[in-house]
This record gives sequence, structure tokens and C-alpha cells, in this order.
Amino acid sequence: MFFSGEDIPRTFGDEYDNHKIFSYLKDIMAFYDTLSFSNYRPVEYTSILSKSKVLHVGTYIFSSLAGTIESIYVLLHNGRCNDAMALVRKYCDSIILDIYKTILEKQLREKVLENMSIESIKNNDVTNWIDAEGRLFDEKSMKTVYGKISEYYPELTRLFKLKNSNTLFHKLKEFCNDNMHNNYLYTMMANDAEMIKFREDLRLPMINSASKTIRFFFSIHFAFIYCGDALYMMSSDYIDYLNCGSQPPKGSERWLAPSVITAFDIVKKTVPDVADYLISLDIMDL
Repeated sequence: MFFSGEDIPRTFGDEYDNHKIFSYLKDIMAFYDTLSFSNYRPVEYTSILSKSKVLHVGTYIFSSLAGTIESIYVLLHNGRCNDAMALVRKYCDSIILDIYKTILEKQLREKVLENMSIESIKNNDVTNWIDAEGRLFDEKSMKTVYGKISEYYPELTRLFKLKNSNTLFHKLKEFCNDNMHNNYLYTMMANDAEMIKFREDLRLPMINSASKTIRFFFSIHFAFIYCGDALYMMSSDYIDYLNCGSQPPKGSERWLAPSVITAFDIVKKTVPDVADYLISLDIMDL
């Protein structure tokens, strides 16, 4: 994968230039690329109803997230820490949107199967969002959004403390907001690539904070995808065997794609209690 700007000379010092976040970002992008090209395509009745006739929204969500991660990589690589953190805030919003959209999609799917009619979900919020005729949520409805997420995934909500306002999740969001809105002078200074070459006291705290924030937000998304629909993460081997007319090896339906296994290492290092919980569910071979 080509990363725009990688040919620009690095002059921010070894600790910044070789920071672990850059390899993490490549692993996260590979994860989303894998999901966007997954053989797994659940039926999305909301997409079928859409005027735009997008067959599978998940493909575009995951590919978009891969693009956001690449943009963050480029900005950090080029010393634009402030802009990078503003994009991390967007990344967080995209994660919550995907989790919430998936929950609504499941509710609507259940309604269609219960009524045996796709007409029963006309004018739903997800289809309106796909057709750009309505938003899934806004700032005023976030309490409802987190309430719905808590209802469907109580244990993950508890582990990540998503509903509590004075927790790591919300503190990291506030740090991103400070950069998004330039609430302090140092956040604007952090976008001056020439200046931060000479300010280790600014560039290193910024990239360390970026690393902590991105890894935590990614861990949230990984966990909710795994609990919500782990088949997205499945290795292609099972389908490949079937396509070749061969019997897949026993248990191969539980195999994970290599990029997923690599990405799970980020979760294990960032939130080990969440990693232990996911392993305990025994959905796939983590």
C-alpha cells in the first residue's frame, strides 16, 4: 500500500520518526482493507430499499475508515500533529456511527423476517441516511445512541465505560476536540512541522497521545465488530476451498484473516481485559 508523503525526508528525531504508531496505523488500515473485501456479505434490507441501490454499505464504511487511517498516517508522518488529531476525532465518530448503524440494521432485519415483508421497514433511518435524506444521529441524540449500544452490548459498554462521562473514552475525545477546535495555543503550534522539529517537548507528547487515542478507539471498533458479526473477520480459506470444489478443513470456518490476527495484538496490548473477554466468547479462533 502506497502512503502519500513517505518519500518526504524525516527530520523529527528517531523517537518520533520510528514511533510504533506508524506500524500500528499500517496494521489497522490492513484490517479495514480486509473487511472491505471480505467474502461475507450479510443481507441489508435497508440497502435494498435505498434509491442509490448500494448493495452493501459495510464495504464502503470499512474502505472509508481505511482511507481515514491512511490520512492520519500521512499527517503524522509529515509532522502535522494537530490536523492528525482532528481526523482521529472524525475516526471516533465514524466508529460510533458504524456500531449504531449495525444495531439499527439488525433491528430492521428482525422486523422484516417477523412480518415477512420488506415493506414493513419503509422510511427507516438507515435507508434515509444512505440516500442522504436524514442523519443517523446528532450531538443532541448521543444519549439515545449510547443507550442503544449499551442495551445491545452491555458488557462491552461496561468494559470501555462508554456511558460514563469522566472516563478514558470521553477524555480522549476531549483531547481530540481540543485539536479540532484549537482550544489552546499549543494545539495550533503542533501543526507547524518546521517548529516542532525543535520542540521535542511538544512533538513527543503529541504523538504519544495520538498513539494512545488511536489504539483505544480502534480496540472499541474491533471488539464491537467481533461481537456483532465476527464473520467479517473470517479468513478466505473456507470459501476458497468451497470454490475449488474441496471440503474445507474441520474448524476452518473459525479461522481469522492474517490482518485480523495482527490487529488483535493491538487490542491485547491496549485493553487486555477486553481481549480476554473476546477470547472467552469463543466465537472465532482468536
